[in-house]
Amino acid sequence: MQNRYKEAAVKIEEARAMFEAIGYRLGAAQCTQCLGNVSHMQNQYEEAAVRLEAARATFEAIGYRLGAAQCTRSLGEVLLTQSHYDEAARRFEDARTGFEAIGHRLGLAQCTRGLGDVWRMQNHYEEAAVRLEEARTMFKAIGDRLGVAQCTHRLGEVLRMQNHYEEATVRLEDGEATFDAIGNRLGAAQCTRSLGDVLRMQNHYEEATVRIEAAKATFESIGDRQGVAECRRSLGDVQRMQSHYEEAAEAAHWLEEARVRFEAIGNRLGAAQCTQSLGDVLRAQSHHEEVVVMFEEARAKFEAIGDRLGAAQCMWSVGNGLRMQGHNEEATMRLEEARAAFKAIGNRLGAAQCTQSLGHVLVKQNHYQEAAVRFEEAKATFEAIGDRLGTTQ
Repeated sequence: MQNRYKEAAVKIEEARAMFEAIGYRLGAAQCTQCLGNVSHMQNQYEEAAVRLEAARATFEAIGYRLGAAQCTRSLGEVLLTQSHYDEAARRFEDARTGFEAIGHRLGLAQCTRGLGDVWRMQNHYEEAAVRLEEARTMFKAIGDRLGVAQCTHRLGEVLRMQNHYEEATVRLEDGEATFDAIGNRLGAAQCTRSLGDVLRMQNHYEEATVRIEAAKATFESIGDRQGVAECRRSLGDVQRMQSHYEEAAEAAHWLEEARVRFEAIGNRLGAAQCTQSLGDVLRAQSHHEEVVVMFEEARAKFEAIGDRLGAAQCMWSVGNGLRMQGHNEEATMRLEEARAAFKAIGNRLGAAQCTQSLGHVLVKQNHYQEAAVRFEEAKATFEAIGDRLGTTQ
């Protein structure tokens, strides 16, 4: 795939030079736009942004509103990939306004989907679902099956993150079938990997591994480095979640390799998630001091890209690591901070887990009545959200 991108870039550069030689600014700008999109597909984000900004400026100068809106939308996609969520949202909104002004329904649907992705990546799942359903309806109305499948996949991901596994499976299988029907191997593989993650979260490890390995093989065959890295992270998480100490080294290997791959392509979210999972591997091995260091590193990465959920989860893990080392005051401070963060983003499960952990700290300090209050509070929340595992701990 990389070779094809390079060949395409050479051809487009040749065409751009020809257009410039004859003074055809529209053709030259369209070539620059294509080069920006090619750079984005190669994970060359800074170069992509430069190309797209240049093309957008030319389109605006010659009054070609469609081209300007398309470049603005593409810039939003680049920013989203870099986890610059606020800036991405602004670009999508600007492009959406441009597409609305000229009655371009496809562009409008793509921007609506982009805004849904911004909400999804920031863990605002209800808002994300609304935008993605809206975009899906738009794509259906214009007969864009690819757009419909992409929205269906993303809606499945939203449901997975909300732990609605049965509904997520339905959406993801629907998306996978549509991608297969239109011959889109990349989309089908992404759905297959997501289905593997659903199975992993349900503790169906063998089935999860089969799905993820199948997706990985497809990603490798089409040269999609990000897809391969995501599969490696998922396979590492499968090994980690089985809690087999003899498999911890293999899990760490998968996760380290995935982290290196994410860093190489500039995917900061993927790198942060791998660091977080490596912390979980260390926690399973009771390496409490190393656990704290690893989760602090992951928390810093999440905070740098504005991922509040990831940062809160790492803060909770740091608090638990300190608790296991007997650093009760520091643990309490971290856990209270994490609980406040979970509450701020409306994550009741995370807040309840922090409350439960605070109860364990109080037990260590022989404050049994206060601990009982914390445990009852956490239990009530676990029951309210239907988390059976939490109620038994």
